Amino acid sequence: MDRIRLLPLQAAVDVLLPATIVLFAFGSSSVHGLTRIGGPARWIALLALAGAAVLQAIAHGPRLRPLPVAWLIAAVLVVVGVESALWSVDPRLTVSRVFTVGVLFVAAAALALGSRDARVAAARALKGVLTGIALVALASLVVLAVRRGDAVLSATTGAGWRFRGIGQSPNTVPMLLSIGMPLAVWRSLHGPPRRRWLGVALVLLFAGEIAFSGSRGAVIAGFGGAVATALALGRSVGSKLAVAGGLCALALVCVTLAKLPSPAPVTDNPASQESPAAAPRGIDAEHVVRLEDEIGFPSTRSYIPPAKRTLFGASGRAQAWDGALHQGDERPVSGYGFGTEDSVFADRFYSFEGNFVENSYLGLFLQLGAAGVALLVALLASLAWSAARLVLRFPSGGIGPAAGAIGVLIAAVLIGGTQSGVLSVGNIAAASIWICVLMLPVLARENLP
Repeated sequence: MDRIRLLPLQAAVDVLLPATIVLFAFGSSSVHGLTRIGGPARWIALLALAGAAVLQAIAHGPRLRPLPVAWLIAAVLVVVGVESALWSVDPRLTVSRVFTVGVLFVAAAALALGSRDARVAAARALKGVLTGIALVALASLVVLAVRRGDAVLSATTGAGWRFRGIGQSPNTVPMLLSIGMPLAVWRSLHGPPRRRWLGVALVLLFAGEIAFSGSRGAVIAGFGGAVATALALGRSVGSKLAVAGGLCALALVCVTLAKLPSPAPVTDNPASQESPAAAPRGIDAEHVVRLEDEIGFPSTRSYIPPAKRTLFGASGRAQAWDGALHQGDERPVSGYGFGTEDSVFADRFYSFEGNFVENSYLGLFLQLGAAGVALLVALLASLAWSAARLVLRFPSGGIGPAAGAIGVLIAAVLIGGTQSGVLSVGNIAAASIWICVLMLPVLARENLP
């Protein structure tokens, strides 16, 4: 009877979880029709997922006493975010974004308690996340076939054409796929043989889309997490090294493929051939140098082609990071308020274009100062400790779904160094990250009541 009563809640969670992942991807899409669907629907789906997961945990989950340290740190982070509304440059925005982070953390914790067997709960949640990411990857291919102009960003003088799928930029969907890579490796090495082939196919699909996107951060994060999962799952040193070596070889193939599209040829600046515009009345610096380009602008005012993209090159991001660090120094302890990164970051750099710092740690430094960064580092360290306990307990494989969550943790730490939004729920990958990694403290418990 208990199992019969459990089925409706299980079915609701199993549908809502991948649907939430897909809708958040739609909300970050360059396709207007998808954005109209995902914009409001993603928040409804997240609230529904959290509600269904909490009900399932109350009815059928274990009782954890005391609560995991990582969960307590996450709660403190939310509390600090709420308090930052007192000094935030946009209190209303801060409160709304803290609320969504809180809902996501509650949903992730409840999913981890969805069954008295922690491995069963984790396996179901990770499968749901992987299903949602796979659907996003397939949707990107559909857009490529139907509306190529939306799926491909044209070549520039600094880079060749780049695949973006349904994402706003070539870094958007690959950020999500980098989280999917370790889950696909877990699926390819664990479970029935027929399903393992599906995992292999997903590894190749995700790797291919990441390669042609030219997203260097996604390559590093995705394969870093995938290698970590492979090392955790292998039952012998030989098998660990064989799979890890194969993934490294695939990573090199992705780097090679990313170099194939040729940059657009450099042509004369047509603006220089036009007749000069009439002088404006008064003095307006924007008619000389755009304010967002003033730092690093060439003194000769002549066009300088963008630097060629390399795997470990920071390009314009290095300027943005330095600028964000100096800007954060004006409020080093408390920051400007949670969720205000795109409101307060000032892009005035010639080699960088964007509203975000493109670094989750520096972005959080702008929002919550050193206190917020310390809490995030403590949270990640606590999760890493849970991962280490699991690996030490199962040195010869048998770690199960925990290996996928460990890979996601590594990928998230790495992607946070090149992309903003790890703690922004509206970000395409945030929900997938926290749903997976907050499983680790429960899985690390030796005896569940």
